[in-house]
Amino acid sequence: MERISDAHINSIREFLKRGRRVIEAMREAVLKHYNWEELPKAGEGNVYAVDGSRMTRRLTGAIIYAVSSVAIGENLYYWNDIGMLYPYSNVEDRVKIHMDILEKRIGAMAYELGGDLVLMDGTLRSALIKPPTYAESTTKELYTKHGEKLFETALDFLEFLEKQWKGWREELRERGFISSPSLPSRGIGGKDIFTLLMENRSKPILESLWWATDMEDLVVLFEYLEYLHALDKLFGCEVGAIAKTFYKREVVERAYRLEFERLKRELKSREMLNVAGMIVDTPVVSSLTQRRGYLKFSYSEGPKKAISKLVIDLMREDALENLRRILVLDGNKIVGARIKPAYVRFTDGGLLYLLEVPEGQDFEETLSKIVALAEDEYVLPLEYAHHSVVIKKKEFDAYVNSILSNLIGESKNYIDFLRYGREPLE
Repeated sequence: MERISDAHINSIREFLKRGRRVIEAMREAVLKHYNWEELPKAGEGNVYAVDGSRMTRRLTGAIIYAVSSVAIGENLYYWNDIGMLYPYSNVEDRVKIHMDILEKRIGAMAYELGGDLVLMDGTLRSALIKPPTYAESTTKELYTKHGEKLFETALDFLEFLEKQWKGWREELRERGFISSPSLPSRGIGGKDIFTLLMENRSKPILESLWWATDMEDLVVLFEYLEYLHALDKLFGCEVGAIAKTFYKREVVERAYRLEFERLKRELKSREMLNVAGMIVDTPVVSSLTQRRGYLKFSYSEGPKKAISKLVIDLMREDALENLRRILVLDGNKIVGARIKPAYVRFTDGGLLYLLEVPEGQDFEETLSKIVALAEDEYVLPLEYAHHSVVIKKKEFDAYVNSILSNLIGESKNYIDFLRYGREPLE
């Protein structure tokens, strides 16, 4: 870009000045309804910090990708996988859900192997109230079409995952890592999921070929069930989550509503009131004090998000009982989640983070365990987890190139799938 324009500086300065004036007004409104509290004393416990990473490469006939997760506590656990997908639909979402599955699995397994608390990077609520749209629509269509047969198959698949869970957990206990195909929905050991279910005597799969015309969509559905299964396992643990980036208006929205008349008098202009109606929590809450501490608040009920009848029916069968316990449902719609949030600052003058803890879990005790791990502005194990799990592009490319070279060496016929469009540029 050319040198900095004075006009640009002036424009941004005016934006910030308007925001600062609104923050001052909103600050007083917030202080009337919320309290900034002292952090509890550092507690004790074996806390596992969890994070994940992913990397993709688009080839001429397929997409190859890597996903990884790590749990860092008294022990160190890794889970790595390489996958390949046809560019069928929703590829980026399916790669992300694979990473999310590994994160939630390794967190739950670390807890089962002796952890006292699982600390996730990000939020818990978004994982609950925002099911992937593509998976939900596919699930709805398939359940409408196949009904009871699909329901019974889903129960069989979840039972199959329970058996796999024990094997994966034992492998983590013995070796400390898993590096092999880990989505049964995509097949294991050269056998697709339908063959695996047949071998596990799934009656609906054995009795007829109703599934044969929808195999690819059913694989997508099974991937979604793997995600729900891992999420359900995670909420069977003592768990918390810390988000670094968030744009929420829960605190300022309530203060704005309760103090509207006073704000109208103080801000005077409609333009400034509009700014007050758009500003997010972070700058306002940060302005309350520079001391370390936390501010509790509650999530309001948002727009109702439909969840498929298949998932509701599975919950009624106690197949996903932890999810049923934590979700707030109105019929087949998600109204919210039983999650307790707070804004937290770990050191004087530090950044503000969003902490989420499930209801029914002791909030102060959870926070005390996290405080024991906080150093300067952030929680040290989460920082270690982030740096440990990042898939570096250079390493990913070297690993993928090695795999592809090996396969092309076996047969030149594979090359039509495996060329890389950016080859001439690199």
